[in-house]
Amino acid sequence: MLVMFKELIMNKPTELNILGIPHKITYHDKPSDVDSRGRGSFWGEIDHWKRAIRIYDNESTINDIWETLIHEVIHGIGDIMHLEFLENAKDNDIDLLALALTDFLFRNNLIKLEKE
Repeated sequence: MLVMFKELIMNKPTELNILGIPHKITYHDKPSDVDSRGRGSFWGEIDHWKRAIRIYDNESTINDIWETLIHEVIHGIGDIMHLEFLENAKDNDIDLLALALTDFLFRNNLIKLEKE
């Protein structure tokens, strides 16, 4: 099972399952295209109703993409589980948690590091 998981995350996924709920992932060349409501420019966005994640990917590194994906997954977990501390968390706090989790996954070879 771990080998299948490693094969999945070496590439940019097109779907992630968050607590049993599949979320489609789309990648966009402009950060303004990530915001589905046209409010601004985002690195990532999760739409809980449409079960979709939108990610800015204009030649982004796999590291940056995964950090953004994990950030959105954290938002998804908070929403699905009604975790007030995540629902009310500042984006900067979510960024730091996503950075720590991404680092953990890379350091333990659960996500393959991009070659420079």
